[in-house]
Amino acid sequence: MEFIKKNYHYLLFISSVFFLGNPSKFPSDDGFFYPQIAYNVVHHGFMGFNDLYLTNGFHPLWMVFCIVAELINPFDKFFLLDIVWFFQVLLVLSGFILLEKTIFKDSRTGKIFSLAFYCLMFFSLGTLYLIEAHLTFFTFALLLFFMCRKFTNDFAFGFICSLVFLARLDHVFVILPIGFLYWNFRKWNIKSLGKMLIGFSVLAIPYIVSNYYYFDATVPISGRIKSSFPHVQEYIDFGIFQKLFALLGVLYFVFLSFNKKDQYRNVKLSFLIGSLLQLFYNLLFQSEIGQWYFVSQMFFCGLFIYDTVNSLKSTIFKKFTLDKIVFSGALIFVCVIGWLKLTTSFSIQNNIFANHSKFEKKSTDLVRKTAQEFEKNIPQNSRIFVYDFPGKFAFYSNFNVIPADGLVANKSYFNDMKSGNFKNFLNKNNIDYLIFPTHFFTKHETQGFLALHVDSRTEDYVFKIRNTLNRTIIDSLKESELNKIKSYANPIKTWQPQYDSITVYKLKN
Repeated sequence: MEFIKKNYHYLLFISSVFFLGNPSKFPSDDGFFYPQIAYNVVHHGFMGFNDLYLTNGFHPLWMVFCIVAELINPFDKFFLLDIVWFFQVLLVLSGFILLEKTIFKDSRTGKIFSLAFYCLMFFSLGTLYLIEAHLTFFTFALLLFFMCRKFTNDFAFGFICSLVFLARLDHVFVILPIGFLYWNFRKWNIKSLGKMLIGFSVLAIPYIVSNYYYFDATVPISGRIKSSFPHVQEYIDFGIFQKLFALLGVLYFVFLSFNKKDQYRNVKLSFLIGSLLQLFYNLLFQSEIGQWYFVSQMFFCGLFIYDTVNSLKSTIFKKFTLDKIVFSGALIFVCVIGWLKLTTSFSIQNNIFANHSKFEKKSTDLVRKTAQEFEKNIPQNSRIFVYDFPGKFAFYSNFNVIPADGLVANKSYFNDMKSGNFKNFLNKNNIDYLIFPTHFFTKHETQGFLALHVDSRTEDYVFKIRNTLNRTIIDSLKESELNKIKSYANPIKTWQPQYDSITVYKLKN
C-alpha cells in the first residue's frame, strides 16, 4: 500500500494500453520495417525486408530487441507487436525510474508533469510505437544516471555510450559533449580515455566494419539516402517541431545558465548541447524527418518541465500541494489523446497544427485493410513495387514488397536502378505489380514523393522513377503502358491528402 501511495504517478502508463486496441493504427509506417525484417530473420534466415535484398536500413540495437521478440513469440506474426509493445513500455518505465533516482528525486509534482509529457509523446500519440525511440529514451536515462552518480568505470561509460549510438546513430552528437564532461571529471587522463574508447568499440566497431564489408559503407543505406552531408540541403524544412524544440532548447539553456544551485547542471547542459547539435545537423543535412528524430529533444523537454515545476514549487507555490489534482488531470488528458488516436484520424502535425487533412472518425486502419484487400486480386508472395508506406503493406499481407525509396534495400537495388532501365529492372526481378498514387486534385507539373514524381497534367499520367541514392530521375512510365488491376481509396489521406486513390498496375507485355 505504501508503494502505491508513493508511486501512483506510474498509473500514467495506462495511456499505453490503447495501442492494444488496434496496433496498426498507431505507429508510423517506418515502424513496421523492424517486425517485418525480424520475422524474415527468424523464419527465413534472411536479414531483408523482402526476399530480394539483404539490408542494413535500420538502427541495430532496436533490431536486436525485435528479433528477440520474434524468437520468443509463441503465437502468430501479429502477436509480435504486443511483445514489442511490452518491451517499449518496460524501457520507458525503467528509464524513468533511473531518472527518479537522480534528477527527478525532489518534486512529486514535477515528476507527474514530466511523466505525463513522456507518456503523451511515447504512448498516447502512438507515432513512436515500433520505432527505436523508447530504447533510446532508456539509453539516455542510463547515461545520465551514470553521470549523475559520478561513477568512474571508464570501460562501462564507453560501453553505455555505444548503446546510445547503436540505439540511434545520429545520437553520436549527444555522446560527444557528455564524453568531454566525463573526461574532464576524469582529469583528462589518457589512460581513462583509452578505456572509454575500448568500451565504446566492443559493439560499435564490429557494427561499423560489418556495414563496410557487406554494404560498402560504414553507415546504413537509409542514412546515405536521407543525408546530404557535407552539403547543406537546398531546401531546409524548418517545420513546427524544429522551431518548437529549438526555442525550448534555447530557453532551457538560459534557465540552466542562471540555475547554478542545480547539482546536475553540467550534466544537463552537456546533454542539451548535444541534443541541439543533433537537431541542427538534421535540420541542415537530413531529409524526410519523422517524429522519431526528435527523441533527444523530447527527453530534454521532460527535464525542462521538471526543473520549471520544481523551481515554481520551491518559490511561488511553496504552500500548495496540488499533486493529486495535477495527476488526475494529466491521466485524463493522456488517456483521452490515446483514445482519440485509436478511434479517429487525430494527427498533431496534419489536423491540429495544419489543415492538411480532416479530423474524422475511423474505426480501422485503412492501410491494413487495403493491404488485406489486395490479396483478393493479387497472388500471394507476388513482388510489388510500392511508391510509399510499404511497411504495413508488407507486414499485413503475404506479398514481397519492394519499397521504391530503397531505405531497406542495398547497393544491388541501386545498381539495378539505372537510367532508362526500369522496365528491365522489373522483368529481371520478377516484379509483376506496381502501386502508384492516382486521381490528383491539383494539376501541378509534378507531385513529388521520395522516389516517385507524378506528372498529372494530362489524363495519361507519367510516373517518373527516381534513384534516391544519387537523387536523379532514371526512367518514366506512362499510365497507358500499364494494365490497371484495381483502384482503392487512398488509405493514407490523413498524411497525403493531395490524391484520392492508389492503383495497382501490372506492366504490359
